[in-house]
Amino acid sequence: MKKFLDWMQKKLVPVASVLGKNKYLTSLSDGMMVAFPATMFGAIMVILQNLPQTFGFAQFLPKGVLDFFTNFFAPVGNATMNISAMFIAFGVAYQLAGKYKQPKVFAGAVSLSCFLMLTSVGNDKVAGAFFPINQLGAQGMFVAIITGIVSCEIYCRISRAHITIKLPDSVPPMIGQSFVAIIPGAVPLFLFNCIRFAFTYTPYQDAIDFIYKVLQQPLMGLGDTLPAVLLSVFFMQLFWWFGIHGTLLVDSIIQPIMDSLALQNYNAYRAGAAHLPHIINTTFMGVFVMQGLQLGVAIVFGFMLAKSARMKTTMRTVLVPSIFNVSEPMTYGLPVVLNPVIFIPWILAPMASTLVSYLAIASGIVPRPTGATVVWSTPIFIAGWLGTGSIAGGILQVVDMIIMTLIFIPFMMVLDKSYVKDEQAEMAKATTEK
Repeated sequence: MKKFLDWMQKKLVPVASVLGKNKYLTSLSDGMMVAFPATMFGAIMVILQNLPQTFGFAQFLPKGVLDFFTNFFAPVGNATMNISAMFIAFGVAYQLAGKYKQPKVFAGAVSLSCFLMLTSVGNDKVAGAFFPINQLGAQGMFVAIITGIVSCEIYCRISRAHITIKLPDSVPPMIGQSFVAIIPGAVPLFLFNCIRFAFTYTPYQDAIDFIYKVLQQPLMGLGDTLPAVLLSVFFMQLFWWFGIHGTLLVDSIIQPIMDSLALQNYNAYRAGAAHLPHIINTTFMGVFVMQGLQLGVAIVFGFMLAKSARMKTTMRTVLVPSIFNVSEPMTYGLPVVLNPVIFIPWILAPMASTLVSYLAIASGIVPRPTGATVVWSTPIFIAGWLGTGSIAGGILQVVDMIIMTLIFIPFMMVLDKSYVKDEQAEMAKATTEK
């Protein structure tokens, strides 16, 4: 283990150091942190909303109580997790402008406006114009990243060239800065408006729909075999690592297949069949692919192995959402996105849990998934039990969690060690300054 850690320290950390000095990647990583407080709060609200369904007591509650859970907690997601692309469009440009020592707030605001310009604005006779919520969240993530970088580059280059409106020194600073930002901001806004207009002449209608559909094309033709599912999990995790909602992209392709397989299993299960037809279906994907990963890592590094204050605090913070399989706090808080140290386990761990689960079910150790819908926020063990109708399914989930956590441990230790060095350097700097 020590030799392996030393090898990773020598090979991966230098790569991470080089990438860590790249202004675009650091701006992306830091910019995504803008979404962290809101997504954390939204994750907690989602957990609270789904408590009755998660623990199976919804049927015992009056309709008025269930309506309260929905009406009180559900809208929070639309103002937090479901508009994460907006946070990122602002945050990436904000951080990148700081690298160029240009006004960050104006760069972020211009980027956000450019991003909204690329969305498909709807129109309702009663409500008027509106932005589709699905494009402001996961579906628009990649476009938000591109927009943040491109719009900020244009803004900063023009601003640094001093092609601005300069007001007399007697004008209050904030007003003066606002006028200085007019020309640098107008150019990217005009460019993105041209892009928006050009897409109206295409079958996609808007840039977000174009990116969304083009990224799906390599995934077409995926079936329900083990190699196909492993491939889909690979792409799912790869997209997530790049900051794209891989689950949304991949599921949009394979979901019809998986739902059909789940329905066949469910009908056979209800009919009392001794042998269910399929191992892989919607239930399998939702219960055995990655459930428990965040929880295992959070427990081990929040309370056992972490040496750095940053790692301990982050893992303890994401512990509760992880119990209910909410991954965004860890994805953005660690962060996972474009983190070279995390890349290998991020891809390998869920593929390992998929393979182990498939083999356990194919060998008859664990019953085949019944095809029943298991709420995604159901904690591990309970979800496995409900998904297979057997306690063996719950035990398999725990085994998967342990396997994935073991895969993650050496890489997380390398990351933690780098955090310790950063914290020691900060302490030494603070001591010197005193």
